[in-house]
Amino acid sequence: MTQPSMPLATAPAGGPAMAPPAPTPAPPTHPCIRCGRPVSDPTAGLCETCNPLELAQPSATQVHGIAVFGIVIFVVLLAVGAHFALAGTGPFSGSVLGVGPATGGLEVTLLVHNAGTKAGATTCQILPDTRPVGKQGDLVQTPPVPAGSDLTFTAVVTQLGTNPIGLVADCQSP
Repeated sequence: MTQPSMPLATAPAGGPAMAPPAPTPAPPTHPCIRCGRPVSDPTAGLCETCNPLELAQPSATQVHGIAVFGIVIFVVLLAVGAHFALAGTGPFSGSVLGVGPATGGLEVTLLVHNAGTKAGATTCQILPDTRPVGKQGDLVQTPPVPAGSDLTFTAVVTQLGTNPIGLVADCQSP
């Protein structure tokens, strides 16, 4: 037995046939931030399975506040760690004991004193003893200087020419 077919739409008398109604589009969704299921509410970050009591979602200000708080705590911990790592080194003082020619520069003998309670290394700036304005000199990294003692070492500087001149050392504390 066959059933009679029903027309999808009836045409008005003397007019064209009507098309079936277009399907309504599904509401836009986004994934749940915890499980990935579709969430239709654009203001909610969690689906109904992950947030069954529909508790209030954290605001963007709260989330960014937590991130800023974490960064501030990290910077404070880094500063405290740096303080303990550097505490007790220096102050350093340096003097030039001798200057001689070397291949490509000058051989400088330095005496560096560490007045601190911890061994440490520093950087000394070697300058002409006339200290002309605008002349940078040369930098020398010292070997580790024991706490409360002196260290004599020799380094070659290349920025001050090859003719021996009077030099001074300016050693920095960390």
